[in-house]
Amino acid sequence: MAISPLLLLLAVLVNIDAFFPNRLTSTKLGNGTLTHKDITEIGILQAVAGYFEDNPRDGSLIQAGELRGIEGITALKLFQRYYGDGVSGSRLQAAINNIVTANNLVYLDHLHEAVWHCSGETIKEAHEKMAGLRDHAIQLLKRDNANFDSARQLIGQFLHVMQMFYSNSNWVEMFGADPYYELGIRGKPLYAQAPQAMATCRSCGNQMTSCDNTLIVGHSILTSGYRSGQDIKKPYRDPSTTQLGKCSHGGRRDASGNDSAALGGINKDSILASLSPHHSLHEMAAQAAINHTAYFFLDQDYGLRAVIGKEKYEQFLQLKSGNSMIFTIDTTGSMSNDIAAVKAQVRDIIQTAVGTTDEPANYIVSLFNDPVNMTTVFQSGNSTETLIYIQSIRVHGGGDCPEYILDGIEKALSVCNPDSQMYVFTDASAKDFNRVDRILTLLDQKKVKIDFLLTSDCSRRRRETEGNQGVKETLRIRRSASGEDLYRSLAEATGGTVYVTDKTAIHRVAAVIRESAKASSVTILKKTVPSSETLNISVPVDSTVERLTIMIISSGEARETIYNPQGTIQTTHQHNYTVENLSSSIKMIKIDFPQAGGWRVVRQDSNSWEVEVTGQSTLDISTTFVKLDHSTGFEYEIRGRPIAGKNTTLVLSVSSADLIATLDTIHLLDSDGSESAQYDSLRRIPGRDGIAEYRLQFPLPDQGFRVSVSGNDVLGNRYTRLQARSIIPVAIQLHVLPLNGSLYVREELTLVFVVTNKGDVTTNITVSVEDDQGFAQAPHALNYVMSPNQNVSGDLRLVAGATEGVTSTVTISAKSTSGRGDNFQYEVKHISTERHVTRPVDNVHPVCHVTSVSGQCNVTTLDPCVCRQYTWTGTAEIWDEGFGLYLLSASEKTFLVYDPFLVGQTRNNGSIHASVRGDCCHPVSYITVVDLASNTGLCVFDLLPGWNGSLHRCETTPSTAITTSTTAKSIKWVAPETTGLLSHKEIVIAASVGGCVIFVVMVVAAVVIYRRKAPENMYAVDGSSRRS
Repeated sequence: MAISPLLLLLAVLVNIDAFFPNRLTSTKLGNGTLTHKDITEIGILQAVAGYFEDNPRDGSLIQAGELRGIEGITALKLFQRYYGDGVSGSRLQAAINNIVTANNLVYLDHLHEAVWHCSGETIKEAHEKMAGLRDHAIQLLKRDNANFDSARQLIGQFLHVMQMFYSNSNWVEMFGADPYYELGIRGKPLYAQAPQAMATCRSCGNQMTSCDNTLIVGHSILTSGYRSGQDIKKPYRDPSTTQLGKCSHGGRRDASGNDSAALGGINKDSILASLSPHHSLHEMAAQAAINHTAYFFLDQDYGLRAVIGKEKYEQFLQLKSGNSMIFTIDTTGSMSNDIAAVKAQVRDIIQTAVGTTDEPANYIVSLFNDPVNMTTVFQSGNSTETLIYIQSIRVHGGGDCPEYILDGIEKALSVCNPDSQMYVFTDASAKDFNRVDRILTLLDQKKVKIDFLLTSDCSRRRRETEGNQGVKETLRIRRSASGEDLYRSLAEATGGTVYVTDKTAIHRVAAVIRESAKASSVTILKKTVPSSETLNISVPVDSTVERLTIMIISSGEARETIYNPQGTIQTTHQHNYTVENLSSSIKMIKIDFPQAGGWRVVRQDSNSWEVEVTGQSTLDISTTFVKLDHSTGFEYEIRGRPIAGKNTTLVLSVSSADLIATLDTIHLLDSDGSESAQYDSLRRIPGRDGIAEYRLQFPLPDQGFRVSVSGNDVLGNRYTRLQARSIIPVAIQLHVLPLNGSLYVREELTLVFVVTNKGDVTTNITVSVEDDQGFAQAPHALNYVMSPNQNVSGDLRLVAGATEGVTSTVTISAKSTSGRGDNFQYEVKHISTERHVTRPVDNVHPVCHVTSVSGQCNVTTLDPCVCRQYTWTGTAEIWDEGFGLYLLSASEKTFLVYDPFLVGQTRNNGSIHASVRGDCCHPVSYITVVDLASNTGLCVFDLLPGWNGSLHRCETTPSTAITTSTTAKSIKWVAPETTGLLSHKEIVIAASVGGCVIFVVMVVAAVVIYRRKAPENMYAVDGSSRRS
């Protein structure tokens, strides 16, 4: 039965909690609503802007606040202001995207766990979880060869919990956009939290409209809303008999806000009253979350940059302007010429690029040999260190030809950043070719482009040993599943190229490395054209392209004619036109500052061609496949590969909205570059200023394809951008459940999965596990015979080694025995080992014992017109038997005096004596005590036990004096009604809340000093800076 969109929408709204993950939903979130994605992006960009201001480039003058004040800030705008025009911010954006994805996926992996959302008064537990995530991420980042993927995942999760705090708790209602910087830092105690018995909210009349005055908690008491469908249930109170109770999350689909007092809620998810009862505070809550996000990275004491150091911080966020370069090199005995070519090219890159925007961001060198345990990995962001290391490489060993090439590739992938470029140098076939599925998985997951520079393979070596030593260089050699065919499949999957040459020409062919080291490289087109077809290629060049590079690989000597937009033939006599013949079959043509318009490349020979056209341009477009999650109503980036034959959604993100006028057409291309489908029904996604995102839904083909995007730039010129990576649809769905615990040293962790046959025939599916640390345990593979749409669950096991802080890249794959060889699904987990840490635990609440109460309040003294005249006093004894006392506070409109004490004082050092004074306007008050473990104790001073009346306001009524015509005002107390009123116990809680917190002088000074460490700038929700 078909489900109407409206019913589906109502069904999926039930489980979203706090800030929305992104804008990929059919729900209208309201113009001005900021999502987790927005908050995370703006916060990180502001942190990077602050870092750049603190570390100006040589010779540059940057004023304080200049970069943080960029309106509609984006990675591109920030990089161009800091590095100069022509520099792309795509690598920083890629790092941010990884963190955002981890943030968003908390909704999928931990939707029903309140602690992950600061719901249900789990603030203390959320604080502990955040501290654990932060500690773990820092531990990983401090290691040599740090695993940035795992650290980004942990930090994305940390930011999710932290940002949730500002929407779900009452912090913003108390302190506005001033963040709670202590939250999530181990050893920092929290403010008092409402005890379980304390009501925290009053019902509002209609939870579908504003509920601005629902909170009744004191100014220093933390609480958060309960959410239906989560593992922490709201204590039930009958809304027909009481208006007071625990706060709900609220919104039209939160059942806890509809059927249990207090009705309504306190969430600040959006600016719409229908979604957020406290919608008027959304911008302030988002502001606080942005400020705290920036603080997490930027603070000079507790921020990530201070804790892990400058080099690691820059690598983690990919703050260098240049590309990340990876060299995977065969060091067996026959590779001396190849290695000499690498040395020459890297030396040239370093000498010409150091100090410029083209300087590579970092280098990774993976050396492989035989046996496999000889693979070593070097990484550094320092060009001089890298050059010294590369110059020290020596060849040795080998002789049996097949080498452990895929192991060298895998080791480099385990430490490289996303969107990197890898070059593989070898003259051998792969001995470990059976690991190709894992390598394809890691290449796809990290979006790494791989080029091979081959000077032979084992089949060629055999021919040479049989007497063919004098054969000329040839492009096509006899292939094998472990040789050139394997390398071409890897290159094609990533958008890379295989360059086949010989030992005498490798030093010229290696010049492709120097060209790709340029910053801001984009692919315009990539085609394979056999000799039987006419080759007349149109190349749209837009106004942002500063250099056009045409790479031709031909089966013979290539002859071509290049026409500019006016139809003029280009020659080397023109100053901006150069041709490099890298070998007899490889040619590189470069055109500097090409005129915008339609260029043409015409083949003048009868050879087959592989041609790739790239450009130096800041106009870059990334693509992401997303999938609707029906439990939340939002779309999230898919894990693994899309499902063949199903409708899918593609999201396209433009580097800057200022660069384009339109994005109007999507082309699906097959492996040789021919168009197989075209779509033009793109829809722009609403978003903040400076951001341009589009979405398209279309039926996914059964075969692999590439995505090409076209539109008009701001000057009206057509542009084209090719996502050169191959998209491989599959008929298998694989879901690995969230980890049930941590991977502790020498202990076991179970990976639970669900696999589904999405094809239309019964097939054999094998689910297997591999990892790069040897943690996977037998059986490594499980086999299932599965009918169409059948799903099966199973589990695989890991056992950690003896070292903590080691990250294992675990791939779980599901492969069909029928169909193509690449017909497999996958999911990747980055799992780091931990050691059991036995931390001291204090779950004992501090004690506040009422010792005396003097004075009385009754119906007469409750008269609000005279109640201030009637006072009462009380005393209490306070102690803690755990970590010690932290702070004391009292109810609104009461005066608290207590013995001086040192933070951390326990009962062994004596009790604290306190006295409190109030009046009958506030007949019920309390003292709140917090210890260093953030446990809360409470004293209640009840001057009206058992009273069931209700206080009304003091009203004035006109009365006329007998002796004069002047109208005077007399004060009148409106007596309480006897029905339909709050009970006394409700008044106890209602009267015992407020905002006046009296701290001991030492505590006040400590808190004030600590909070002054916060950044001076408050970041506006549009990304620009706002002075506090």
